[in-house]
Amino acid sequence: MRPSRLSHAFRAGLDALFPPRCLVCDAPAWDGSLPGLCAACADAMPFIRGACGRCGRDAGGLGGPGGCVVCRDEATDLDGVVAPLRYRDLARDLVLSLKFHRRTPAAVPLGLLMADALRSAGRPGDLLVPVPLSKQRFRERGHNQADDLTLVLAPALDLERDARALSRSRHTLTQSGLGHGRRRRNPRGAFRAAKPRVEGRCVLLVDDVVTTGATASSCARALKRAGAVRVVLAAACRA
Repeated sequence: MRPSRLSHAFRAGLDALFPPRCLVCDAPAWDGSLPGLCAACADAMPFIRGACGRCGRDAGGLGGPGGCVVCRDEATDLDGVVAPLRYRDLARDLVLSLKFHRRTPAAVPLGLLMADALRSAGRPGDLLVPVPLSKQRFRERGHNQADDLTLVLAPALDLERDARALSRSRHTLTQSGLGHGRRRRNPRGAFRAAKPRVEGRCVLLVDDVVTTGATASSCARALKRAGAVRVVLAAACRA
């Protein structure tokens, strides 16, 4: 047999002896439609079916060019939001395991679902840029979950990825512990973009979850000041 067939047979044997386990429920995951998830968990993911193109919320298909009833009066520097999942149930479990428990394989099913959503949206960008962590936050977590997602998205969409295009100029408080008003003020002025890396580009800004959109909007402002033509947020989940 050719090496590729030997390799395939070897992997099949390993899967039979030690079946891959679901990242959510720990059941055997060889039959799932998404890598890392069993069939039951893959089918139970909380998909957004009628997203608003402006904010990414489930608007039942009623989010036109000016936004949906929730976002049309909200100020943002983003040119759109694409997110395949609601931030609840199994999707929330996956994001939290990726973000806080260093289960980086969780980026694979999330990233593949993001890739599908971005294809459906016409791949509205030509450069993948992860929302950066501060040095302190990176030391605490040991990885950047947004960059983990870009590592899946780049080959899936055949797009360039640049983790150095955007950086944090200062440490900010964790958004999840703040009220709505402070969430919007907290990230202002916290980001810098490298002009040679983003000038003239249509950026797909990548993050795990979008809630108020304040962090992403602040990133978009920095990217556009550095010459980015447009910035669309690609997130795994919309809260």
